[in-house]
Amino acid sequence: MLITGILGGIVNFYSDANKQTGSESTAKLRSAGVCILFGIAATILVPLFLKFAESKLLDEIKLPNKCTQAENKAESTKATPAAHTMAIPDSLRSGPQASEPLSTTNTSKPDQPQTTSEEKNSLASDYLIWTAYCLLAACAGMRFIDLLMSRVISKEYIKQAETTINEKNKEIKDLKKESVIAENNYKVSEPLQLQMASQASVLKSGISTAEQSKMILSQLPPVIHANDPQKGRFGGKSCVNGKTLSVEYDSYIIPGFLNLTIKVSADEGELTSDVYLFLHNSFAKSIIHLEGYGKKEVEYKIPSYGAFTIGAILDNGNTLLELDIAELKNFPESFRNR
Repeated sequence: MLITGILGGIVNFYSDANKQTGSESTAKLRSAGVCILFGIAATILVPLFLKFAESKLLDEIKLPNKCTQAENKAESTKATPAAHTMAIPDSLRSGPQASEPLSTTNTSKPDQPQTTSEEKNSLASDYLIWTAYCLLAACAGMRFIDLLMSRVISKEYIKQAETTINEKNKEIKDLKKESVIAENNYKVSEPLQLQMASQASVLKSGISTAEQSKMILSQLPPVIHANDPQKGRFGGKSCVNGKTLSVEYDSYIIPGFLNLTIKVSADEGELTSDVYLFLHNSFAKSIIHLEGYGKKEVEYKIPSYGAFTIGAILDNGNTLLELDIAELKNFPESFRNR
C-alpha cells in the first residue's frame, strides 16, 4: 500500500489535474510531497471504499500468520519414522508354528489440504485487483478522499432521514389508531348525549327522548372525519331556509383560549323550533339543546383552544346548518391552525 501510495502520488503530481487552470505556466497546484501524502492517505482509505461498494475482495485478501508459519516449519523438521520390520519364523523350531503376522509401520503422512492451481490463480488475481485499486486511489489523491467523505456524510444523512421517517410513520400509525378509537367512542356516546340534551323539550313535543334522538340522528350521515366529527355531516352551509349559524369570539382568561359565542338566528321573523348544536367531541358536552321556539336568536358560549366545525339542527330536522371556524378569516390564524 505504501509503494502504490507513493507511485500514485507521483503520477498525480505530473498529471493534468495538478496543473493550474487559466494560465499558460507549468506551475503545479500541489507539491510532490503533498501529492505523495494524499496518495498514501487515499490508499489507506481503499478498504472503506470497498466496504461502501459492498465488494467481497477484502474477504479474499489474507495476511500471513507468523504462528502458522512457525508450526508448519516445526512439522517439517520432525524425525523420520522407523524402517519396516518383518518377523521371520525360526525354521529350527519343533512343533507346529502359528503364522506370525507381518508387522509394518505406516509412514505415510496424513492428507493435508493443498492449494490448487486455480485457487492460487484466483488469489493472485485478487491481489492484482487490490493493487490496482490502491494505485487508482493514490492517483486520484484528494479527489478520492473527497468522494469518500461525501459518501460517509450522505450515508449518515440517509440514516438519520430513515430514522426520522420511521418515527413519523409510527406517530401517524398511533394517531390513526387514536382516531379510530375516538370515532367509535363518539358513535356510542352521541345518542346518549342527544337523549340528555333533548329531555328539556320532551314535555313540549310529547315525544320520548329516545324517539326524538333517533329522529334527529336519522337526518345525519355517519362521522367521516375523526379529528373533526361534525365536518361534512350538516350540508356544509351556514345559511339554509332563512336560518343562519354564526360564531363570534372574545378574549379568555387562559392564554391561547378564545371565548366563543355560537349563534343561530332567523333572518326574518322568529325561530319555530328548538335548536341542537353539535360541537367537537373533545368537549364534556358535545351536543347542546337550546330553546329557540318564538325567539329571534339563540346563543351558546364556550371557551375553546382551537377551531372546529359546528353543526346545528332545527325545524325538527328539516334545517341543517354547518360552520367550520377554521375557514373564518376574522379568527386568529394560530387559533384556526390548531
